[in-house]
Amino acid sequence: MTPQRRVLFPALALALALGGCAKDPVTQLADEGVRKKVIEALVANPANRQEVIERLMGPPADRTAVIDRVLKDDGAAGELVQRILADDRGKALVVSKVTADDAGAKTFIRMLMLTGVMGASLTQKQADALGMGEAFALGNRRRTMSDLKRIGRLIDDWAKGHEGVYPVCSDGGDVRSCLAKRLPAGTLDALRLADAWGVPFQYRSDREGKEYALLSYATDGQWDGMGKVGPTDGFDCDIVFSKGDFIQWPGSVHKEDIK
Repeated sequence: MTPQRRVLFPALALALALGGCAKDPVTQLADEGVRKKVIEALVANPANRQEVIERLMGPPADRTAVIDRVLKDDGAAGELVQRILADDRGKALVVSKVTADDAGAKTFIRMLMLTGVMGASLTQKQADALGMGEAFALGNRRRTMSDLKRIGRLIDDWAKGHEGVYPVCSDGGDVRSCLAKRLPAGTLDALRLADAWGVPFQYRSDREGKEYALLSYATDGQWDGMGKVGPTDGFDCDIVFSKGDFIQWPGSVHKEDIK
């Protein structure tokens, strides 16, 4: 057993023992207090931290398993990628790992695309040229739909307190120019107000506030007139949310899966 493991195992054993020796370890880890003690035991010793890092970034099989696990949770994947890219040390770590492994580089780029993080820095044509057009489009669409749905819920909740009338912005425009001014101050502060391609979301209502459309111009950044309602095929087709549901959306995405 390596010196690192001799340090790590007693630390974990001690932390788990604090939660009750008779309990199954997996059951114990469901307890927030026990998890906290385990984490503290891991980070208290530099050798422990290094082993955790090596396990996560280690052999390709382990790395692939970790990435596949993360990719199953859009929220966790997006948050992980953003945290890594926001930290200089994280960027350096990623660069050193992926440049040393061609397969790893492609996997990480695909992960970025699937989480919609690369949308504003790459065009669909460029992604197509890299052979990753589908992953790029899917990631941008899913992230955009998720953000639209979050804003749409706030609009629908607001209307419930106003006799079913939605915020009136009959002239249309991006969400900052009108919608944000109709909702209580700060309502949209914690949300992304632009789609994965970097274009502000658009909002428009009728004059009575009985109908509204919240939309993304999608890949081309241009309004297509909402001429087609329901699932669409083209990358350039707008994505439209209204009154609790998507009325126009990419056919490659199951709208029921969007949280």
